[in-house]
Amino acid sequence: MAVQSLPAKKWRSEKEFPLENGQILPELEIAYETWGELSDKGDNVVVILHALSGSSHAFSSAENPEAGWWEELYGEESPLRMGGYHVICANIVGGCYGTTGPTSLDPGTGAPYAAGFPQVTLRDMVEAQRLLLDGLGIDQPVTLLGGSMGGMLILHWMQDHPRQVDRAICLATPPRSESFTIALRSIQRDAILSDPRYAGGLYDENSFPEAGLALARKIGMITYRSPEEFNERFGRDVKDPRPHFLEGLYQVQSYLDHQGKKFVVRFDPNTYLYFSRAMDLFDIAAGHDSVAAAFSGCETRVLLLSIDSDFLVPIPHMKELHAALIEAGLEVDLQLMESRYGHDAFLLETGQINQHLGNFLQSS
Repeated sequence: MAVQSLPAKKWRSEKEFPLENGQILPELEIAYETWGELSDKGDNVVVILHALSGSSHAFSSAENPEAGWWEELYGEESPLRMGGYHVICANIVGGCYGTTGPTSLDPGTGAPYAAGFPQVTLRDMVEAQRLLLDGLGIDQPVTLLGGSMGGMLILHWMQDHPRQVDRAICLATPPRSESFTIALRSIQRDAILSDPRYAGGLYDENSFPEAGLALARKIGMITYRSPEEFNERFGRDVKDPRPHFLEGLYQVQSYLDHQGKKFVVRFDPNTYLYFSRAMDLFDIAAGHDSVAAAFSGCETRVLLLSIDSDFLVPIPHMKELHAALIEAGLEVDLQLMESRYGHDAFLLETGQINQHLGNFLQSS
């Protein structure tokens, strides 16, 4: 099964890339895309950090007219477009859309890294993004925008390099991965690992763990949405009314089957495993006395967007982050979005997001 290839610009580091765990990537290539013009001073940059299944292709462009994964956020009246920002989105290290990851060739063996790729952390992902900005000649503080895993990356960037982040917009972002979300992701990884075709990560197009990856995606889709949406959208509608479990099918099952089939033609199972585990390891307070202490010295202005139907990152978790950032002395605004779409509202409720984003950027 071939992983989808998206046209993108490429940047390559001329140096080895050290990882947080002490291992080294001998080569680092990053796929990225840009929208809007860079100002003469280079002070109008917005960096978008994608979530687990994202890529550098956030929006369509002249180079690639295919709709991006956050397409509606960059409409004609989008604050990003109307504000004259230079937007950058790069595929994160460990990804499968052109950036060095498990599908890349290991220069030491000439074969794909596969499961032999080092376990990257969110900090590694941030450092790769910083290298890209440096390579592009961007030396002014930037605005960071991202949700879910992308928001986690933003918090690490603010924590480790506070002077580089002028403003931060975090959607559906917790201060740590809790045991409940770790449990859910572990089951998704088990689905992939239990597929015989996974073969220790050494699969190929002719023997691809489709069933395992599709099942992981189906489990994920249930966690990304809400019971309200499923009940309102599908009810008890049937696709096949036969009573036997091998034959009968509800519409909601058909929907999940469709989502799984779509995913396996565009994503790499090993990347799924690496990104999922990196999210499990996330705890912004690790090594500090508290979440607030983790942001000592940070002066970034922050917008937090929470979702009322999100049970992956429930409102209390974002309120905890909000309180900690205020305790650390940051200027922080927490806004609640109402949506039936659960965690995925950070991708789907672009009208609400743009309204909050516009207000935040204009008041800066």
